[in-house]
Amino acid sequence: MRRSHIGWVLSSLVGLTLFVGCDPVPRRQLTSEEKIADLYWVYSQFGENYAPLEYKQQRLGFNYETLKLETIEKAKLTRNNDEFYSLLFNFVSTFQDAHTSGALTNSSLPNRASVAYLGFSGERSGDNLLVKKFLPTIDVDGYPVKEGDEILKLNGKTLKDIIDSDLKNFRNLGHPEANYTYHMNKIFTRVSTQNGQPTGSDAILTVKRDDKEIEITVPWIVKDLFKFQKDQTEAEKAKKSESADPAELDENYVMTADGSGNPLFRFKILGFNGRPEFPFSTWVSISREFRKTFLNSFKIVDMFASWESAATGEKVTPLTPMQTIKKVRSVPSSAIEISSAKTYPAYVSVEKIRTKAGEDSGKKALVGTILLDTFSPSEDEEEVIKQVKATLKDFNTLGVKTIVIDLINNGGGSLSLGAKLAQVLFPTAIDMPRIQFRLSDTWLDEFESTILNTSAGDLKRELARRTLNDMVQDQAAGKKLSRAFSIETLFPYELEKNEDYSENPQVILLVNEMCASMCDIFSAMLQDSGVAKIVGTKTMGAGGNVVSHNQAPNSHFDVRQTESLLLRKDGTYIENNGVMPDVEIAVNETASGKYGAVRKKALERLLVE
Repeated sequence: MRRSHIGWVLSSLVGLTLFVGCDPVPRRQLTSEEKIADLYWVYSQFGENYAPLEYKQQRLGFNYETLKLETIEKAKLTRNNDEFYSLLFNFVSTFQDAHTSGALTNSSLPNRASVAYLGFSGERSGDNLLVKKFLPTIDVDGYPVKEGDEILKLNGKTLKDIIDSDLKNFRNLGHPEANYTYHMNKIFTRVSTQNGQPTGSDAILTVKRDDKEIEITVPWIVKDLFKFQKDQTEAEKAKKSESADPAELDENYVMTADGSGNPLFRFKILGFNGRPEFPFSTWVSISREFRKTFLNSFKIVDMFASWESAATGEKVTPLTPMQTIKKVRSVPSSAIEISSAKTYPAYVSVEKIRTKAGEDSGKKALVGTILLDTFSPSEDEEEVIKQVKATLKDFNTLGVKTIVIDLINNGGGSLSLGAKLAQVLFPTAIDMPRIQFRLSDTWLDEFESTILNTSAGDLKRELARRTLNDMVQDQAAGKKLSRAFSIETLFPYELEKNEDYSENPQVILLVNEMCASMCDIFSAMLQDSGVAKIVGTKTMGAGGNVVSHNQAPNSHFDVRQTESLLLRKDGTYIENNGVMPDVEIAVNETASGKYGAVRKKALERLLVE
């Protein structure tokens, strides 16, 4: 079985994941024979579907056949399921690929997995973790770690050292800074079926509080995952019952996994952009829903910046676009909201123009800022494009000549939406990147399905036929990757120049290490076309789409894989290279100030007369 990443049911930071149609980890201890059978299943997925296989061997300096043999020998030495799970994750992490990862489905029954936790989470601030939230079972008043503390070290080791020595063996994004950001919270919440267990019973934390360093020792709380889940449910419900009508609370609160009526505590996954990653309880056939799967699969999977309860029982009033942007970004006091910008909040502000020497020229300019934090919005693609065009028209009416597009923590999404958004910024055509497809059933079937789809229209069907013919020829020649096609092959004749927008504005993109996949591609597209300047940290370098395959017969291990590669204008891959900024700034050091310093520096350097 295979499916796009959007079919994943994402329900927990700590792996309380429920996949429709996926079996959970087994109750029994696996035999050596079962472990080896599962490894061969994993190998078959890489051999058939993994697009960068040859590229990774050359880039990273390993031999795939040797790696497989060594992993089998290590599997024979594993003493229990947890050790074998760690080995599976370690094998996948060898490829240092943000789109390639493994996953295990945890059971709703006891005695399958354990969790060790300290009870807090936060966000990366430089090299440290800034504490922001606590689990429902934590007595905040009596807990020695406080909100606003910065965790500097654990057991005398920096957080970066711990990630390098341990956690990136479970998940390696191929970008050091991205690994640090991604794993920072996971250091303090460890699950046996996701990122292993800590050594020792206590955690010695080096904490910065009020500009002083102190040491705090707290015990690792270790529980069966089932027990942990139950405890969080009861604690969360008790807290909510103190401020809500019990009958109303029960109606809104109870969430079931199996139809039993028992409440299920679930972590809500927050993407690094602050938006919830909504779970999917079902998925559709890839061959019938091409646009809903592959075109939306240019996105990093299973990212989270924090956890919070999904079972709050609260009625949430939707935020206005300006409230949304102020929640995650520092907004200048002169900002005027653009009412047409709903999906992607936008505002216009008065900014200083500087001389080439960096001095205040005494002149002012109106600058338009757009928060483009995802390429997978819930709104329809046509509606999104309509809104962005209206935003640009408002910018034009007000006399905006400089546009800042904030892509910080944008994990990607739809290839077609990203390409259309890039083009809608300009009245002239911009250069589109090219794509190479893995010559496997996955992509060959997709183009054949388009050929057979009468509703696609004769033109698109004929173009799909020609593409498939080229791919079949490449496959017959013994190639693993197709020739390079324009990305418009996937959505022919859908890009439209914005002829209603006569400006060629100065465009500034704000990016960081969590700008991934379609965000990588969008940034490369505008930089290669010479129409934008990039400010921030090198982007992640997740240069393709991700497809999920499930599952290994015994451990029920799932594999997500990169099944295409994107090429920039000069022919280099985005994969592992990312996009280098024109103006570098350590974005993660500005997180506590809602990244205001990144925008400020961008305008200081680029808004000049």
